[in-house]
Amino acid sequence: MHVNGVESACSGFRYSGFIRHSSFVIRHSYRAFSLVELIGVLAVTAILAGVLVPALIRQMDRIAGDQESAALKSFSDSLQQSIMRKRYVPSATDWATNIATELGVDVSNVTTNARRQPRFFLVDPALRIGNSSSGLPYTQANWVTTNLSGSLCTNNSALVPALSPRVMMLSSIGRVVPGSITNGIPSSANFNAIWDWSDAGGALPATSFAWTGWPHSDDLKVQRVSLSPLFVRLLLTTNISDRAYFSIDSTNWSDRYAVTNYVVASLGRDGYFIKNSVLFLYQQGRTNIDSQQILTRDTSFVYDQNVWRSSVTGGSFLAGSLDLGSVVDKYLDAPENTNAFNTLARTGATQQSVVVSNMVAYMTAYTNWAAHNVVGSSSWSQDAYWDAVNSVQQALKLQVQKQYQKGGSQPGIDDFTPNPTDCPP
Repeated sequence: MHVNGVESACSGFRYSGFIRHSSFVIRHSYRAFSLVELIGVLAVTAILAGVLVPALIRQMDRIAGDQESAALKSFSDSLQQSIMRKRYVPSATDWATNIATELGVDVSNVTTNARRQPRFFLVDPALRIGNSSSGLPYTQANWVTTNLSGSLCTNNSALVPALSPRVMMLSSIGRVVPGSITNGIPSSANFNAIWDWSDAGGALPATSFAWTGWPHSDDLKVQRVSLSPLFVRLLLTTNISDRAYFSIDSTNWSDRYAVTNYVVASLGRDGYFIKNSVLFLYQQGRTNIDSQQILTRDTSFVYDQNVWRSSVTGGSFLAGSLDLGSVVDKYLDAPENTNAFNTLARTGATQQSVVVSNMVAYMTAYTNWAAHNVVGSSSWSQDAYWDAVNSVQQALKLQVQKQYQKGGSQPGIDDFTPNPTDCPP
């Protein structure tokens, strides 16, 4: 009975529903957000977005503004390089084409910025290049037809490289600029207002344009370009009665023989040329080049004794020649001996200039004497020309001696010994 009971019990346990329903089941527990919690999360997200999104937008605008400023600066540099390379200053109709060619990009990349806003090219209405009545475009010819002396503008009778040589490039990285702004020449008041406007932000340029909807000036980008440094002055003169020939940016045969391609004693050439222009100076036969000069700064040349010189007392530009002009210039710039008789304060002329003028007189007299004697002769005649050479030679010697030689006991009157002076700081 006991065993059977146990067996019955075991048997009952084995087949009971307990075994069937006591299998282990893994269940996941989920707890949903309440409406209050959901509203709280959304509120925090909205607050963070309100704080971060404007800052992110401002940062993106700042980056876009810096990129646009850099692009306009690159266009300015490319425009100036194009002008020096082509000897051509474009107008508002072809400015983008010339910049695009110089950069090797599509024109659309120049006329439109990354924000799909147009860029504009503004020209100072007072700009004059070539002469006092011409604007853009400007082409520097090679002495064949026009612009014989480069740019010849005058301002109150003074020769200047160009009158108001200013252009601007303008664009926006945000709102559309006023419709009154177009490529070309605005009014003088509007151009000057934008040119003088401070890029620091805040107020917009005080123009007649309506800046409708513009809360501030951060979106406006302006690149100013002054063309004045692109022009250098060239002065050509001659001391001979015959013509002295030259050409600009060309060695074409007809250019050298053109009737306008020369300098005569009564008609020097004085004008402004685009920097890096090439000046060719010819020997008197007009077939051989005396020298070739790249115009990088204001300069002058004189044709004297059948060679081109940097000054009337300077050497020629032929290879191996000595340029005495630079030596004379340094001599003239040296400080005076204040004890000398010829001083600027006493006679109105520096002692150096007196020596140089006597030296020129001596060289002229010697040239005249040599011209009246036969080359190769064993001796030259002591004629009137020789007497003139001897006279000016003695005068030159005396002026040189008076710079330093002690001649008496009265300082500043007949004692020309220099006083020691401190070096300038």
